Amino acid sequence: MTHSITDLRRRYNLQLLGIFAAAVGVRVMYVLLTIHALPGDTDSYRGIAENLLGGHGYSISADMPTAFRPPGYPLFIAVVERFLGGPWSVIWAQCILGGVVALIAGSLARRLVGDLFALVAAGLVAIDPYQVARCTEFMSEVFFSFAVLAALALFMRAACASSVRNYAAAGIAAGAAAMTRPEFLLFIPGALFAALLWGQRKHRLLCAVVFIVASALLPAVWAARNKAALGEWIFTTTHGGYTHRLSYNSIFYDEVVNGPSEVWDARSLKRWQARLADETSGMSEIAADEDNYKMASGFIMADWRRAATVGLYEAGAFWKLTPYGSGPYTGVVLCVFFLFLCIAGAAGVYVAWGRGPFVPITLYILTLETLVHVYYWGNIRMRVPLHAILCVLAACAIAAFFARKAPVGATVRAVADETAYSPAG
Repeated sequence: MTHSITDLRRRYNLQLLGIFAAAVGVRVMYVLLTIHALPGDTDSYRGIAENLLGGHGYSISADMPTAFRPPGYPLFIAVVERFLGGPWSVIWAQCILGGVVALIAGSLARRLVGDLFALVAAGLVAIDPYQVARCTEFMSEVFFSFAVLAALALFMRAACASSVRNYAAAGIAAGAAAMTRPEFLLFIPGALFAALLWGQRKHRLLCAVVFIVASALLPAVWAARNKAALGEWIFTTTHGGYTHRLSYNSIFYDEVVNGPSEVWDARSLKRWQARLADETSGMSEIAADEDNYKMASGFIMADWRRAATVGLYEAGAFWKLTPYGSGPYTGVVLCVFFLFLCIAGAAGVYVAWGRGPFVPITLYILTLETLVHVYYWGNIRMRVPLHAILCVLAACAIAAFFARKAPVGATVRAVADETAYSPAG
């Protein structure tokens, strides 16, 4: 007995809704079991949001304008607290957002391998322990994961339909992601090239222009605000020099990169930060940022081999298998899961190659994110937003595996439209 397409789609939607509920439930349970007090505001994101809500403007210290942090995540916190009330609402909102990321990953995978394996991609995101753990912090990773996946999904939809409206939506989403972590500005030229290369011929040039204009809107608003508040056109932040110097300095090199420590000792780091604060005392944010870039560049120019060693260390820290301090059992689970994502994701690149711009764009993103965090400070936490992309690629590999294990002549079916799917095709 065959099922109608409507019945199959309804069943798929119900299954996807179940994965969404499971993703949110896993995250809520993790929050309840692991934290019993409000997390600290390590990077002052909540402080900025509170000042916004209190009418003090975008500032860390009340009434002192700042561009030290990008505006995306503080604005998210401010909106959530304004409408849902209280800082705990941000933690619960991040749990829900984690479920939304699973849905978007499923949507991306569906275009590549059909309904069944779209559920696999969503399920992998739902149970990813690295992503689950990020919901317990006032840090930008969960919101950035959502913004990146939304931008990628909207761009893929635009590339398939060649719709001006879709390209506008994709551009705005890309700009929002860049305003959460400015490194994503580098996605925009790559996506523009992909739009010109893979987009449908109808209105191709117009679509590319609309995408680039839409993607520039939010960064332009941020830069105009910084010009008015700080006197300079700042499209990113005044934080980049600090994060660059955080990696490229002699203390970090001697104690960690070329020394006995696996991570930078907290006491040594605080002494270095105190010395840095003394050096830049009395400077404006902009001047301090420029000075930090200058000092980091001096460290690099003084010894290229030493600097290259730091860069390799940062790349390793970004793609490290397990976080520092993981227990033996936790470490094994994290290591196995991430190794699976990497191996299956690499196979998925081969499987999905040639099925539109998804693989070239994701490889572009993965490469650029790695290079950015070779230049700036990098660690596992900053890599986590890329895991959802790996989950989509892994689902492609799993689809190919089961197709090749099927009886001769059998195919994997894309349930939504009942068309045959062959991973080798």
